[in-house]
Amino acid sequence: MIDEIRKLIENTRSFLLSTVDRNGFPNTIVVSKPIARLDFYTLKFYVDGDGGTVKNIKQNSKGNVCCYNEDKHESLLLKGVFSVHPIDGYPVIEERLNDYQKFLNHKNPVIVSFDVYTAKVHQNGSTDFEQIEENF
Repeated sequence: MIDEIRKLIENTRSFLLSTVDRNGFPNTIVVSKPIARLDFYTLKFYVDGDGGTVKNIKQNSKGNVCCYNEDKHESLLLKGVFSVHPIDGYPVIEERLNDYQKFLNHKNPVIVSFDVYTAKVHQNGSTDFEQIEENF
């Protein structure tokens, strides 16, 4: 299953980041693929530091990351914990941004890091679950 997770992350261009707002409701945004990652255990995304997603993470760090391959009818749901980091800690950011991320021109860009605790992969008409971290 680990290889399937890696392939989905590598071959997906858009990801859904879901956080929980102050009223307990999900808040989901669509972002470009991670600008950096440690295999599939840690994913780093470029987002607006003044947006609702960052505000939500500061109140409740738990959330989801989801991606899918529509052509192959495959999807990946990752549950884990978000953290927010200043962009100045990542000097190679400009080189990794795609055209759309550059177009956004965030006034307060940050890196949102996501540490994976569980993974659910749907492929070939079935769903498999993987516990990554024991203490979630």
